[in-house]
Amino acid sequence: MDAYTVPLDAATEMFCTLYLFTNVQNPEEVRAKVINGELCCSAIKAALIVDPFQVLVAANKAVVNEKMCQLTTKSVYTELLFNLSISKNISRSLAEFGINDHDKNILIAQIHKMDDEKSLSKALTDIVKGEQTQLSRLYEFSDVDLIKKTYKIDKDELILSSLTDSIVSRISCKEFILLK
Repeated sequence: MDAYTVPLDAATEMFCTLYLFTNVQNPEEVRAKVINGELCCSAIKAALIVDPFQVLVAANKAVVNEKMCQLTTKSVYTELLFNLSISKNISRSLAEFGINDHDKNILIAQIHKMDDEKSLSKALTDIVKGEQTQLSRLYEFSDVDLIKKTYKIDKDELILSSLTDSIVSRISCKEFILLK
């Protein structure tokens, strides 16, 4: 199982595990099972993710918000998708970053306690019909032009900052800034 697990904020005692799937044959089934709660994860469009750090920052914000009883959305998984977006509109954020029935490359983020990873990954691999791919290949499935458009990043900004840094700054400061 090629998964990437990282501890989140120590106060939450939670971890985030990322899985990259390519050539997914059943995105509509995956999406339906995520929406109805049969699959506990966020299913993210790989095309909008340039670096795993982007997802980990959003996941960390989600678990901290959950711990503080300050979720903007209904679950930690929808909160993660909401945090990835620069929009403050929940529906728009979920539609933009969540998978649709045509996405063949998806990034799955599971948030869990340390001992829960194995059972969660088994459920995931039983449902997702696609090739599990090394997370280090994520950039191959990123649509940089779409990412720049989604995050409103122009070429002048990239002279001073990396694409990842620009995205993470927007995710981190979403509550405090109004983008053009």
